[in-house]
Amino acid sequence: MTLFARDIMNDNPPYCELDTPLSDIARRFAEGESSGLMVVDEEKRLIGVITESDLLEQQGSLHLPTVVTIFDLVIPLGEARFEEELERLQAMTASDLMSQDIKTIKPDTPLEEVATLMSDRNIHHLPVLDSDTVVGSISKHDMVKALAGKLGTRR
Repeated sequence: MTLFARDIMNDNPPYCELDTPLSDIARRFAEGESSGLMVVDEEKRLIGVITESDLLEQQGSLHLPTVVTIFDLVIPLGEARFEEELERLQAMTASDLMSQDIKTIKPDTPLEEVATLMSDRNIHHLPVLDSDTVVGSISKHDMVKALAGKLGTRR
């Protein structure tokens, strides 16, 4: 029996809007809601994707201030730069973080093709579109569950 994307996709995928603040995105990731969010417009048309990796890349650019200790006196160096970077991060929204070069699939894409695409391009979250509208998503976790189900039926 051939399985298709529609058979295993999450038909209520996590998404956010362009103006969703970075703090909300980070909270959703931290709460384990998902490790990827689709960025959509009012009609649920796909605009971009944000993953935990995108968030970590932004956080990685935050330079912590250096401190020098002389006797018992702690002198911060570069504190103004740190404050500026922190303010910049706090002002970021989904539009600043999202990737726009997105590979998508259709609901009738066979799972073998989905698996190959995810493996070849190291994709963790694959949006499923019907025309331009998001109808679901498939994660690597969804693919593992489908594979486990197939293996379980072969006994």
